[in-house]
Amino acid sequence: NKKTTKPPSRGQSMPKKMGKTKPSRSVDKSEKPTVLDGIGVLFHNSDALLFFFLVLVVGVSSGVIENFAYVRIREVGGTGKDMGLSRLVSSMAGAPMFWFSGPLTEMLGADRVIVLSLVSYILRYFNYALMQSPLQGLPAEALRGVTFAAFWSTCTIYASRIAPPGMQATMLMFLNAMYGGLGQSLGAIIGGKLQHKFGTVWTFIYAGLFDTCFVGMVIAYLRLRKDSNFTNPQPIVPRNHSRTNRRKKKNH
Repeated sequence: NKKTTKPPSRGQSMPKKMGKTKPSRSVDKSEKPTVLDGIGVLFHNSDALLFFFLVLVVGVSSGVIENFAYVRIREVGGTGKDMGLSRLVSSMAGAPMFWFSGPLTEMLGADRVIVLSLVSYILRYFNYALMQSPLQGLPAEALRGVTFAAFWSTCTIYASRIAPPGMQATMLMFLNAMYGGLGQSLGAIIGGKLQHKFGTVWTFIYAGLFDTCFVGMVIAYLRLRKDSNFTNPQPIVPRNHSRTNRRKKKNH
C-alpha cells in the first residue's frame, strides 16, 4: 500500500526540504579596518597629521603661485610666447625627476623632500617678485618642474606606505583632496585677496615670508622629534584593530 501524506493543516509549517545547504561564511570584521577607522586613525597619528598638513601648505603655495605667476610675467612685459616658453622649461625640468624621485625619497625621507619643496616655493616667490623681464622667471619655472616631480612622487609613495591594509586608495584620495582640492583652492582665494589689496609683487613677498617662517617651525619640530615615521614609513594600524589582535594573542 502506498503511503499518502496529508497536506499540512493551518498553523503547521511546511516540512523543510533536505538538501545541500550553503555553508555560512564567518566574517571576521577585525581583519580589515573600515574607512571610518582609517579616517579616525589620522587624528591619532602625529606623523600622518603633519604629513597631510604639509601637503596642504604646499597646495596653498601652489595655488598662489600658479594663479599669479603669469600675471607677474605680463606685468613685466611678457607675451604669450614667454608664458609658453616658461611652461616648456618647467615640463622639461620635471620629467627626469619622476625617474629619480624614488631613490631621492629613500635617501632623504619624505619630510625633507616636502620641506625642500617649500623652500623651492620661497625661492620662486622672491624670483617672481624681483624679476624685471620675462626671461628672468625661467629659473623659477625650472625649479617648479624639479620640485613638483619630487614632491608628488614622494607624497604618493609615502601615503601608500602608511595606509592601513586595504586603504591605499583612501589615503591617495586624502592626498589629492589636501593638495589639489582644499590647498590650491585656498591658495587661489588667499592670493586673490592679497593681489587685489597689495599687488602681485607684495603678494609673492608676503607668501614667501610666511613659507619661510613655516619651514623654520617644521625643521625645529623634526629636530626635536627623533622617532619620526618619515624615514622608514610603516602602515598605520587603527587602535580597534590592534586591540582585537592583542585579545587574540592573549586567548591563544
